[in-house]
Amino acid sequence: MTAVVFVGTAASVLPAFSDSPAGPILASGSPVEAGALAQNSWLDQLPAWTSPPATATPSATATPIAPAIATPTPTAAPATKPKPKTKPKPVTYANTVAGARAYVKARIGTRQYNCINAIFTRESRWNPRAGTVASAYGIPQAFPGSKMATFGSNWRTSPITQVKWGIWYVDNRYGSACAAWDFRQAHGWY
Repeated sequence: MTAVVFVGTAASVLPAFSDSPAGPILASGSPVEAGALAQNSWLDQLPAWTSPPATATPSATATPIAPAIATPTPTAAPATKPKPKTKPKPVTYANTVAGARAYVKARIGTRQYNCINAIFTRESRWNPRAGTVASAYGIPQAFPGSKMATFGSNWRTSPITQVKWGIWYVDNRYGSACAAWDFRQAHGWY
C-alpha cells in the first residue's frame, strides 16, 4: 500500500505503514491525521520540499526575442599632433688627422677605408702639409693642391677638407677606394 502526501501544491507518494487502518494517508499542512504515522519520526527526516521557481513557458507560436546587444557608439578620437621625427645629430669630427681618419672610415666603411688608408699612407703619411702647393699637396697629394679649394677655403691646413676631396677624387676617377688602390699598386701612382 502507498500513501500520497500533499505539501503545498506538490504531491509525493510514500510507502504506507501496515498499522494504518485508514488506507492512504494525507497531509495538508496540518498535523498528520493518521495516529500510527504521528508516532513515526521518519517524516522529520525528509528534506523540506520547495517548489521550483516559476518560469514562463513560451507558447508554441511565440517567436523568441533575442536580447538587445548594446553596440558602442563610435566617438571621434581626439586629434593628436604627430610627433616630429628627431633627426640624428650630425657627427662633428675634429679637424685633425685622427678626426679625418674617423671621418673617412664612417663615410666609406672599413673595407674601403683600408684601401684609401694604404693610398694616403704611401702618398703623404697622412700629413696635411706634405708636398708643395704648386705641385702635389696634402694628404691625398692633389695636383695642383688648389683643386681641393672646391671643398673648403681651408684646404691648405684642414685634414677634413683634404680627405673629403680625396674621397671624391677616387670615387669619380676609379669608382671606389679599392679600385684606386689596385690601380696605384699596378702603376705606382693614382
